[in-house]
Amino acid sequence: MEKVCEYEGSSLWGMNGGQPESPDGTLLVYAKKPNLEDKEKQTTEIWICDRNTLANARCVFTVSCGNHNGPSATFTDNDHIVFRDIINGFSAFRVLNIHTGEVVYGPIFAKESHCAENGQYPFSISEEFLDKNPDYPELDTCGIYLLDLTTGKIRRVADKKTVYDMVVKSGCTPNEYTTSMSHVQLNPSATKVMMRLSVANCPVFGALGCIDLETGKTHVIPDKPVHQLWFDDDTYMATRQYYDGSKIEMETSRIQRFTPDGECIETLGGIGNHIDGSPDRSYFVGDRAYPGYPADIFLYRRGETTPIATFGGQNFQNCIWKLQIHPNPTFSRDGKRIYFNHPVSENRTEACFVEIDDLLK
Repeated sequence: MEKVCEYEGSSLWGMNGGQPESPDGTLLVYAKKPNLEDKEKQTTEIWICDRNTLANARCVFTVSCGNHNGPSATFTDNDHIVFRDIINGFSAFRVLNIHTGEVVYGPIFAKESHCAENGQYPFSISEEFLDKNPDYPELDTCGIYLLDLTTGKIRRVADKKTVYDMVVKSGCTPNEYTTSMSHVQLNPSATKVMMRLSVANCPVFGALGCIDLETGKTHVIPDKPVHQLWFDDDTYMATRQYYDGSKIEMETSRIQRFTPDGECIETLGGIGNHIDGSPDRSYFVGDRAYPGYPADIFLYRRGETTPIATFGGQNFQNCIWKLQIHPNPTFSRDGKRIYFNHPVSENRTEACFVEIDDLLK
């Protein structure tokens, strides 16, 4: 196991399913935060370094953000990153040229995505953002939008009525937070978009919605599997969890593949919470981020529920739960590394990775 940098504070990767590597595999993006416990000073630096040597590290931007997922920094292409900031108490994202330091787009006040797909970056607008974007007058109603990263054009692909109709049609009941959609993600070809939905009848897990951008067809999974990512253009990978009335069970959790209507197609791996799949979908990784347990990282061969390797082993409950440092394991673009957040004390964490090439032979 290696850490991305030497630093007396904490270093952080972003969300699971985000991508800390540039598409050409030469650079990494990560964050540095001096003090995870200081809620007044949320200053966080975004850094770039060489992927293979970890050399040539440099700070490219400074933001304010909480600990959970940090600034969610991820590459959109070899020259640009997208990340979130908190400005006057509201979430916003920017797209930055890492070579010139120019903010190409933003700040756009909205809820950010995990990553860009096919040159498009999805995001959601809810009520609290409606008067926050005078430079982007097209963001005038709640819904889901796509930012074209080449042209800068913004297109709305779902409005409030579309979302409400989708929820009601599925038999779910909208609540005051239904339009506050999170984890908006495009499939690889950018023809479908999924999002987490808050609904009154699913208080523990919420619902998972999907809109086909070509046909307009919608899908909803009530009491959804969690930490969902696209498996391919048409199906999801996520962790199926069960609630026993007092807590979410760790032992029965499984990494599985689902249709947009919620049918389980196959079991991909065993215990997990935050998950990811290798680029060829032959291996899957999940963290044991459950209260009271060490937040181990488990590596599985597809279809097996016993891990072929375990990493991490950290057991700092305060850091993981009160300070909200979740491991968020993520595969490298070549599938030969796993990146994850590794708490090293109750108030400090390190952005780490393991080389797994030898385990895959």
